[in-house]
Amino acid sequence: MTNAVLWLVSWYPNRLDPFDGDFIERHAMAVSSFQKLTVLYIAKDGSLKENSVEIEKTGSPQLTVYKVYYGRSGWPGPLERLFSLRTYLRLQKKIYREIIAESGTPDIVHVHVAMKAGLLAYWLKKIYHIPFVVTEHWSGYYPKTAPNIYNSNWLQKKLNKKVLDGAALFLPVSANLGNMVNEYFTTLQYKVIPNTVDTNYFYYQPGNIARFRFIHPSSMIDIKNPEGILRACKLVKEGGYEFELLMIGSMKEKLLNMSQQYGVQGIVVFKDAVPYIEVAKEMQQSSALLMFSRFENLPCIVLEALCCGLPVICSRVGGVPEVVDVDNGILVESENETALAEAMKQMIDTYTTYNRAAIASKAAALFNYDQVGMQYSEVYKSILNKH
Repeated sequence: MTNAVLWLVSWYPNRLDPFDGDFIERHAMAVSSFQKLTVLYIAKDGSLKENSVEIEKTGSPQLTVYKVYYGRSGWPGPLERLFSLRTYLRLQKKIYREIIAESGTPDIVHVHVAMKAGLLAYWLKKIYHIPFVVTEHWSGYYPKTAPNIYNSNWLQKKLNKKVLDGAALFLPVSANLGNMVNEYFTTLQYKVIPNTVDTNYFYYQPGNIARFRFIHPSSMIDIKNPEGILRACKLVKEGGYEFELLMIGSMKEKLLNMSQQYGVQGIVVFKDAVPYIEVAKEMQQSSALLMFSRFENLPCIVLEALCCGLPVICSRVGGVPEVVDVDNGILVESENETALAEAMKQMIDTYTTYNRAAIASKAAALFNYDQVGMQYSEVYKSILNKH
C-alpha cells in the first residue's frame, strides 16, 4: 500500500449536480479499500458572491474529499472565462498545500478526465517530480461527438495534450476510447481499467415478471436517442408483441407527446430520475436493458444491467462491443430503428435462452469494487517501483 494517493477530478457528484461524475465517485470508493485516498474537486458556482470561495470537506480515514466552489470574477464575456481559469488554478495549488499540510505529500497523483483537473498534476510532476496517471471517461475524443476536443479552442487542446503526454500511464475505461485517442489526438501507451459497479445494489434477483419489460435509464438527451427508441416501440407494437418500456430520467414533454403520437402511451411508462439504489431495484424488476445511443464510450448503465443479470440491447458504439456478446445481449447499428425493433422482437422471442444468473456472475467478477480497486492499486505500485 502506498502512503497516499491524490485524485484530481474534473467531474464528481456535487451540490450543483449530484449525478455529475458519480461513476468517478464509485471508482474512488473502490480504490479506498486498497489505498489512502484524497479527492480534490473544484467547480464554479454562479450562485455564489463574486470572487467568493466555499470549501466542503468530508471523509473517513481512507477517503477524504475536498469539494471547492468559487463564484464568478465579475468580468464580462471572454474575460470571465480567463479569470475563471486563473481562479481555478490558484485554488488547485492553495488546496493542495492544505492537503499536504494535513496528510503529507502524495506518492502518486491520479487524474480523472484530463481537463481541467490534470493541470495541477502536470505542474506537480514538473516541479516536484510526482508521477501521475490519467483515467479518461470522456466521449469527446470521438470525432462524431459534440462538443469534442477537436473543435475546442487551441489552448484547451494544447493543455489537454500536455496532460495526457505527461502521464506515466493512460487508463481509458475502454480499449475503443484508448484507440480513439491514439488515432485522432496523441499517441499513448494505455491500459484499460473499466468502470466499476456497486454489486451490493446491482445483483441478480430471481423473480417472475408478469409482462416483458424493457428498461431505459438515461438523461434522455440527444445522444441517448430516446426518440428513436419510441419509434422502434411503435414498430414492435405493430408487430403484435406484448411488452412495456420503463424510461427513467429527465421528464421531457416532447417525449410524452411522441408516445401519444405513436400510440405507445399505454406501453411506455415515464419515471423521473431516481437515486442510484432505486435504479438497481427497477432493473431487478425488468427483463432487459434497452440503449440506443448515437455515440458513446461505455455507459455505466450497461455494466450495471449486466450485473443484475439483464440481457441488453445496445447500439454498436464506443466500447460497448467489448462487454456485449451473443450470450448477454444484442448489438444494433446506431440510428437504425428498424434493426432496433427487430432486436426487441428477437429478445422477447428468445429470452428464455439467456442465463441471467450466469450473465450477472460474469459481470460482477469483472466490475466489482475489489476487482477494479485492486487493478488501480497494482498500477500505482508498478509506476512507483520505476521511480
